Formats: sequence, C-alpha cells, structure tokens
Amino acid sequence: MRPGLGAVVRRAAQVSRVALGQVVVPWLRRDPASTGAQRAQQALEALGGTWVKLGQALALRFDLLPADYCLGFFQLLNQVRPFPADAVRRTLEAELGRPVEACFRSFAWEPLAAASIGQVHRAVLPDGTEVAVKVQRPDVRELVRADLRLMRWAATLLDASWLLGPTDARALVAEFSRWTEEELDYRTEARHAAALRANAGGDALERNPRVVASHTTSRVLTLEYLGGVPVIEIVAAIRRGDEEFLAALRARGHDRRRIASHIVWNALNQIYRFGYFHADPHPANLIVLEGDAIGYVDFGIVGRLDDRTTSSLRYFAQSLFAGHVGNAVDEFMRFLAPSPRTDPEAARRDLLECMTRYLESARVAPQDVAWSEEVFEIEMLGLVRRHAMAIAPDAARYLKAVLTAEATVKELDPEFDLRGHENRFFGRLMLLEARESVNVRRVGQWILDARWRVERLLESVERLGEAPRHVLPLARAVRRRVQFLSLLTIFGWLAVLVALWTGPPEGPLVLGQPLRQVALGGVLASLVLLAFSVRQVRRLPSGSEPAHVSQYPRRVR
Repeated sequence: MRPGLGAVVRRAAQVSRVALGQVVVPWLRRDPASTGAQRAQQALEALGGTWVKLGQALALRFDLLPADYCLGFFQLLNQVRPFPADAVRRTLEAELGRPVEACFRSFAWEPLAAASIGQVHRAVLPDGTEVAVKVQRPDVRELVRADLRLMRWAATLLDASWLLGPTDARALVAEFSRWTEEELDYRTEARHAAALRANAGGDALERNPRVVASHTTSRVLTLEYLGGVPVIEIVAAIRRGDEEFLAALRARGHDRRRIASHIVWNALNQIYRFGYFHADPHPANLIVLEGDAIGYVDFGIVGRLDDRTTSSLRYFAQSLFAGHVGNAVDEFMRFLAPSPRTDPEAARRDLLECMTRYLESARVAPQDVAWSEEVFEIEMLGLVRRHAMAIAPDAARYLKAVLTAEATVKELDPEFDLRGHENRFFGRLMLLEARESVNVRRVGQWILDARWRVERLLESVERLGEAPRHVLPLARAVRRRVQFLSLLTIFGWLAVLVALWTGPPEGPLVLGQPLRQVALGGVLASLVLLAFSVRQVRRLPSGSEPAHVSQYPRRVR
C-alpha cells in the first residue's frame, strides 16, 4: 500500500527542516563544535523511526562511508516514547478479534521496551504460559512507507551526483526497504523465529522462543517469554565499572567468558551450518539464560544464504585462518562488484596485503597492538570503498552479523580468542559432515538426486533429438536468405566493375587501375563466397524433402 501524498509531503517538510538545521547550516558556517559525522548522527536521531534504522544499517557499511560516520552511527539511539495503553488495547482487540481479557489471563500495560515500529509487553496466556507480546504502533506503516518513498527519491539524486561512487544507492535503498517491509509484517518475523528454533533443535547453547500462532497476526507477535539477564545490561555494567552488578552476576553462576564463547559458537552454527542466521545480534537482542545459554529476541532482520554462498563464505574463512591468503582474497573478491574506476589487480594486491598483515599481527605482535577482528574487517571494507567496488547484499548482511557479534564479544571479554574458537568450530564441523555423509538417509537422498540429474540429462538429449522438427522452418529461411545475400553481393560488385570500366574518362568513378583491380577482386571473392555458401546451405533442408530425424537418438526407456 502506497502512502498518501499528504503524509509524504508532511514528512518531506520535516526531513527538510532537520537537514537544513542540523547539517546544511552548520556546514556552511564551518561550525567547529561538531564534525560532519556528528551532525549526520544528530539529524538521524532527530528524524527517528526509519531514518534511525537506516543509520544503524549503514553503521557497518565501512565499504560505503568513512569510518567516523560508521562509528558515529553505531551510537544511534532509537529513543521513542511508548504509545498509550488504550491504543495498545485497540490494536490487540482489532487483530485478535476478542477482548484482551479473553485472550490473556493477565497483561502488563507498562511496556518492557519501546521501539519505532512497536513495543513489547509481558503477559500470561489462559493456560499460564508467560509470553512477550509485541504490538505495532498505530499508523506506523504509513509513516514508514512515506520515509521509504523519500529515501528512494534521495537515492536517485545520489546516483545522479555520484556521491557514493560506484555504489547503486537505489539498490541499497531497495534492499533496506525490503528488510523494513518485512519488519512491518510480524508474521514474517514469526517465521524467522520458528526457523531458527527448528535449526537449533535441542542445542543447549541456543534458545529461540516458541511462537504462539493463535495470538500472532501481521500487527501482533506473541512469543514465549525468555526470562534472563539481557546482555545489554551486562555490557552497560562493564562500561560504567559496576562491580556490584558483575559480582551478583557471578554469584548467579554466570561467566562472561563463557557467555562470549556461546555467542560466537551460536553465530558460527547459524551461518556456516545452516546458512540462516540472526543478522542483528545486538546486546539488546540477546538474553543470558541458565547455564549461560543464549536466548534470542527480535527476529526482524535475518540472513539467508544459499548453499553455494554458505560454502563460499566458509571456504573464505577457512582459507584465511589456515594462512592460505591468496585463496581467501580470491574467494572474497567473488562478492565484490568492480566499477569502471576499479583496478582489480591493485584491489587484489591491497586486500592481500591487508589479510597478510592481519595474520602476521595476530601471530607475532603483542596482544595490545595486534589487530582485532573488528579492526581487520573495517580495514578490509575500507579498501573496498577506496577501490570503488560494491559488496553483494548477502555478504553485507553476513558481515553485519559477524561485526555486531564480534563487537559484543569484545565488550564481554577483551581477550577473547575468536580465531581459536573458529578453528575449533570448523574442525568439529568437518567431523560432523563426515559422519553425516555415511548416514543411510543422506546416501539415499544423494542417490535420488543423482537419478534426478541423469533423468534431466536424458530429457535434454531427447530434446536435441527432436530439434530438427522445431528448427526446420528456421533452416529453410536461413537457406533462402544466404542465397539471396550472396547473389546480391555479386551483382553489387559487378555493377561497380561495369561503372569503373565504362564510365567517361573525366567521370568521378574513374580513379585509376588499382581501384579496378580491387573491384575485380571483390567480384572473384564474392563468387568464391557464393560457391562456399551454396555448398554449405545445401546441407540445410530446403522444404521439399522431409527432415531425417531417425538418425537422432530417441528417449531411453
């Protein structure tokens, strides 16, 4: 549904006011009190909603923006006020078709969290199950779609001005719009949650809440409530040096290093094992449960990789950590699209040097000066931008998930050995896949796949056998056209030759003996061409005789 013109005009006026007041005027005044990155961050926060989400999405695009802008966008806060209880009630009753009291045994009207699209309330179902209920804001769809429409207009201007270099701003906004439209339909988020839960199975380290389908619609999402310690509270306590909170955390049996390890292990499993992963593992979306298992919430953004992309990313990571830098660079460049300004050899050389320095730094440098994984990936994406290349959307979402998880892990444990964990994970993954390869069910599936491929191959051969029936009219037309063009060429050269020999001495066509020799050579060449063409074209069916299809193979039965 497209937003009304009035909503777009009102939002455009607001965006213009903020852009002028927060960005353009301070830039014209050369205001020394703030940088361009700070002004952009303030402008996005002032606009709120979809614009903050865009900034958060761009925070990890070091391949598009300078590092100070990306780091500033990391700090973006989506500060919104919760909407009132009567609006929550109206939405719930309109979506669920019953009074709130009939749907829930109890419902806490004070929200647990409020965001730009919706807010979360704690509730209890009639059977006693504790749940978290996300309710969408009234009229948020019209506002978000007005913002997206403005973003598409802005992207058109950016592409025309080449401000983002080779990056297609319209494609970037289209991808962002797809993510955001998915977030507006809570049924999509419910499917994401259910898929991740199914993939995790009975994993003791990962917990995804169960979807309560009877209480879920496009504007209401009801999930099993995960009671635990939000990771964002742990990170905040570490930042402010709150030893009392951290001591209480340890007293409850939690260990920060183990929490970090489980976050990494889950991310590796989701990405490399299933190719279906939580793409926004921000501390606010992670819950520490009993035994330091990690619970996940907010499934608005997930990454989905096909088998080929998953294998490619795995090969890139394994090659890099095994020290095969050249292979890693070649695999990484498969996800990059060069522009006319890109020198592929120079880009490969710089990426090779960057990855080599990272490996050498981690191997020989002191801990306090060695490159961290985040610094390495930021440097690598900076090279992508410097060489005017664009990164594929699948790889961008993968890097977003990886960088977000790594940043969270480093907050929890600055000395965390990420590379060691990844090497152990890949070793176990290879053993697991080796065991599964001899599984009877998998072998049977492989045989069925092979049989299907052979069947398709035989059908292709059959189509080749039947081809003469289908191409006969085309062959006749080709035969006639080749004969006609050959004769036309000969007549043309003969006309030139006659004109050269019979024209008046002062005529414009009399240019001397060399031109006559050229014309004569043209006639002779045309005769040779005609003879060759006739010989070849005679092999094509003329239409007077039937096509000899019996010589072609028939379907094998």
